[in-house]
Amino acid sequence: MSHNDRIDEEILETEQEILRTERKILHNQQPRLSTIKIAFQGETMAATAGPITLTKVGQTATASVLGFDQFGAPFTGTMPAATLSASDIDGAIATFDPKTGLVTAVANGVDNITAVLTTAEGLSLTDTEAVTVAIPVVPPPAPVLSSIKVAFA
Repeated sequence: MSHNDRIDEEILETEQEILRTERKILHNQQPRLSTIKIAFQGETMAATAGPITLTKVGQTATASVLGFDQFGAPFTGTMPAATLSASDIDGAIATFDPKTGLVTAVANGVDNITAVLTTAEGLSLTDTEAVTVAIPVVPPPAPVLSSIKVAFA
């Protein structure tokens, strides 16, 4: 084998190694679900990433889970189903339906909604967002003079 043939063979091996490395890099750059965020949407609010504040008894918002890839872009692949739960299991602050994501304000306080899912690669992702219920306290009306009495001493 001539010197030039050995150089050509080394160049070919180097090019093949470069192609293998490029394939590995491209594989690692495929969008993968890497973070999740809970978003809330209500009758008077557009979809907003948590946390949120509800200000009236009976006001509702629906929680949903958004996924993001390793580059921070919205995840466009198939998302595994998330399990939703609330910290206020008695519903004293807000009632929560984990199947639909519906949150309904009950009384002042903070309820934490948590979403958990496992990616196809086995990575466990979690997000917890606060739902603050802040119903303004309406003071009673100021007293109004409605009658007078004349007293004789």
